[in-house]
Amino acid sequence: MGSSEGWSVLTTRDPEEGRAALQQAYRRLRLPRPEVSRFELSLAGTAYGPLTAQRLRLIGWDSTGANDSTGLLRIGCVTHGRFLARSHRTEVTGGPAFLFPSGPYAARWKDLGLNTLTVEAAFVEDHARALIGRTDFRLEFTGHHPLTETHRKYWQATAGHVVEHVMVNRVAAASPLLLEQSLRGLATAVLQTFPNSFLEHGEDPHPSAPVHPAALRRAIAYIETHLAEPIGLPEIAAAARPSPRGLQAAFRRHLGTTPMAYLRTVRIDAARRDLLAAASRGDTVAAVAARWGFAHPGRFSAAYRAQYGEAPGDTMRR
Repeated sequence: MGSSEGWSVLTTRDPEEGRAALQQAYRRLRLPRPEVSRFELSLAGTAYGPLTAQRLRLIGWDSTGANDSTGLLRIGCVTHGRFLARSHRTEVTGGPAFLFPSGPYAARWKDLGLNTLTVEAAFVEDHARALIGRTDFRLEFTGHHPLTETHRKYWQATAGHVVEHVMVNRVAAASPLLLEQSLRGLATAVLQTFPNSFLEHGEDPHPSAPVHPAALRRAIAYIETHLAEPIGLPEIAAAARPSPRGLQAAFRRHLGTTPMAYLRTVRIDAARRDLLAAASRGDTVAAVAARWGFAHPGRFSAAYRAQYGEAPGDTMRR
């Protein structure tokens, strides 16, 4: 077992070693003993909190297996070969983005390249409950493929960003704010990409009364007091006391923005203060960006330039 840029990596041509590695990597997986003359396996993995990313390349072993994803949401991307998963309720063909069956399932594959992201289902359900403000909400997925091609691209962009720029980025991984923010963003992408009861919840049939300006002031004060903490719309709404949807509508109506966009703006303000003090603190642009929730230095630079008309490095050199 080796490592590469934040990944734990195993490569082997030993069928028994490969079988054991697969059963250890994919929770509850049961496999037959491989009886093949040619076997090549490459398995890479990385994890943070409720999230696990794995990349599998398997050649020479066309087989079947059984697994149980109870309590997990596993999203896959078949990069080559074929993959089919079947449960007592559904059959799912692997593609560029698909959700594995929930509960026990059987799988069949041929010359497989498979990337997966696995997150605890309870984490995503709790995130959905917070977004809609209902503690009794039950999350159920009603489909296993993205709603549209646009949704597929959105999911792949979000997942790729979290894996490549957060999970395996040492600078980003040192920022609790960035990690929590990224996990929430990933949970939102799951909810928005695959058919589920969160999307079916729809708009409140009994809209709340307009939000009083005092609630906006409470929201702004909360944001500015908790900038460095992993806050999101649910926490801001709870502090301000309207519903999340009501607060979003109020921000648009009175400020021409959203609570999260406002949070992003004031975090860039805080990053500017750190950049101006960077020389005495030994900071880098990447470290400052990660501290304030930006995993990708290039995206931080673009957002910073749009807000201040200069690059972060120019500010740092003052």
